[in-house]
Amino acid sequence: MKKKNLNCWRGYRHSWQNSLLAVGGWMQMSETGSITDGRKVSFIIANWNHRQLLHECISSIYETEASLSLEIIVVDNASSDNSAEHIKKTFPGVVWLQNDTNRGYAEAVNQGVKLSTGDLIFLLNNDITLAENSVKMLYSFLIANQDAGAVAPRLYYPDGRKQISCSRFPTLPALLMEFFGIDKIWHYRRLTLKEEEHLSTGIVQQPMTSALMVKRKCWNSVGPMDEGFPIFFNDVDWCYRLYANTPYRIYLFPEAKAVHHKGASVKRLGYKKWLIFSRGLMRFYRKHFPFRSVW
Repeated sequence: MKKKNLNCWRGYRHSWQNSLLAVGGWMQMSETGSITDGRKVSFIIANWNHRQLLHECISSIYETEASLSLEIIVVDNASSDNSAEHIKKTFPGVVWLQNDTNRGYAEAVNQGVKLSTGDLIFLLNNDITLAENSVKMLYSFLIANQDAGAVAPRLYYPDGRKQISCSRFPTLPALLMEFFGIDKIWHYRRLTLKEEEHLSTGIVQQPMTSALMVKRKCWNSVGPMDEGFPIFFNDVDWCYRLYANTPYRIYLFPEAKAVHHKGASVKRLGYKKWLIFSRGLMRFYRKHFPFRSVW
């Protein structure tokens, strides 16, 4: 397979042609107010000791997407807060997969996707609450745009502040510019996208997989998450492989919205968080360096 030229420096592209296609496609499909083409969306949620947030996440799916053909699969990493009993009783339609040990986020997601049957896969953190019609918007966007392999909504903090949820790939220049607060030098850009780059529909390199809808064909082309990244950088690695090995693109579609209690699970790791983060970054570099320059 011929390697594509990957431009790791820019990390965001707002194309008028792509944007018009995307928004126009969504408007055309949303006029009926419902989805009737028979496709199913599989919601995959990894959980670890967040019963209440998980409850709110699942509630938001049922409350906002009642007309959707869906399945919800929760993969629990040995929670000790009675998550299983509560969710099974409250939401009997949820498929519950129980792990005896904490196998990490990547393996839990892979387990859920393997069990799922939907045409579209919606990866959700247990600390996400979906806004009304957000799933229908993302669904319609993916169906309307052939090059879109995955699409992410705009994320907000619980207090209403906008969340910076999209990044470029972590090249050394991007990391250094992020550290020193420099936005741009020549064609180099800092790691995280600026707030104004989150305001319009466009192609992004690496959105958080806290809320990411993926075409199953795209998932199969990229492959499962690398379980060598149990917590951090599994999403970065997956997005990098999408651009390196497939013709698909990842979009941010800010008209669709979700609330994200950022870091609810990883906060419990304490000081180990930074150790695991550093190990993930080094493994990402060992796996992919030298980086191929993503469009």
